[in-house]
Amino acid sequence: MTGLERLCFGTSTFVAGRLLPGKDSRPGLEALRTALKVGVRTIHSNPHLGTQWAVREVLDEVGPVAGLRHLVKAECPLRGDLEARINTAIEMSTGQLGIGRIDAVVLQVDLKRTERTGLLNDQAALREFYRYGAQVAFASGRIDAVYAYCHGPAAVRAALREESITAVAAQYHLASPWPISHLAQISQAGRGFVGMSPLNRGALIDPLAHTVSSRLRPLAWALRDPRVETIAITMSSPEHVNEVLETVRNSQRSRPSGPRTGSAERIGRRC
Repeated sequence: MTGLERLCFGTSTFVAGRLLPGKDSRPGLEALRTALKVGVRTIHSNPHLGTQWAVREVLDEVGPVAGLRHLVKAECPLRGDLEARINTAIEMSTGQLGIGRIDAVVLQVDLKRTERTGLLNDQAALREFYRYGAQVAFASGRIDAVYAYCHGPAAVRAALREESITAVAAQYHLASPWPISHLAQISQAGRGFVGMSPLNRGALIDPLAHTVSSRLRPLAWALRDPRVETIAITMSSPEHVNEVLETVRNSQRSRPSGPRTGSAERIGRRC
């Protein structure tokens, strides 16, 4: 995969929504237009964060985009009403985005609403969550793939035991680097890996840096390993899009070749 193909446009805070209700949406809308123009072809959204409206506005404006893929998050507490929540996420997303199908549902355990927190390390409970969640998602007839969002090692191990889960997603940045030790296992299982929020929602950007390479060094770190097939990053202005693209291109030029690259290319179609 090329560096650009690894980028996924995150939408949690790129415009006004539930998390930032008073935000000026114009720079975020232009950021998405810019990202699509330069070739970013994956968008990750959450129907409950109130930003899918902006994705649809841009897509309606630019028209059909060849190869565009939508990843949509569906959250539910462990032992919660998984069927209702997944179907609601699918229904809301297809309606709000104006699409007929979703390329992948990203199943995530809702930590805040899981009452029995001990279950978060229970592989049997986690495996059932992913197994039944995938069953519900595919039963809708509007899903092409199911990914498992993992908060820790137990969730990764559970997800990899379910054949219906074709990729693993997790927070992946210098403040939360734990997935590194699982990348070989994920790759050997023939699954993809989606690294979320490489800049830790902006917290890892160096505000005093004078160069893009210094400001976005944590992004370059996340891109370094080819087994990280997809990087989901929120870009809220055209300037930030261009900085991200510069970092991706520089990382691509400086990335060492090795046996892992072939593995990533072999399974890159999953993400």
